[in-house]
Amino acid sequence: GGIKAVVSGMRLHRLSQQLQWQGCRALRNLALSDANKAAIASVGGIVEVVAGMVEHPLIFQVQESGCAALGNLASDNDDNVTEIV
Repeated sequence: GGIKAVVSGMRLHRLSQQLQWQGCRALRNLALSDANKAAIASVGGIVEVVAGMVEHPLIFQVQESGCAALGNLASDNDDNVTEIV
């Protein structure tokens, strides 16, 4: 599905600022759905969001979208909070 494709793209193209930004934006929006939160985490989405933010610490768009994605993933999901922290 789409979630797996986004996360795979982020993993394969970690050095691309544009792809990390857009990937974080997509996961941010997908994580508004409770069902998607677990799906994102199960395919490594949390790890990839954090990895993109670490790889591009000075790119505002990646940092902003990454923080928003992590916030949405953590909202009302204790399992994701544990993984993020």
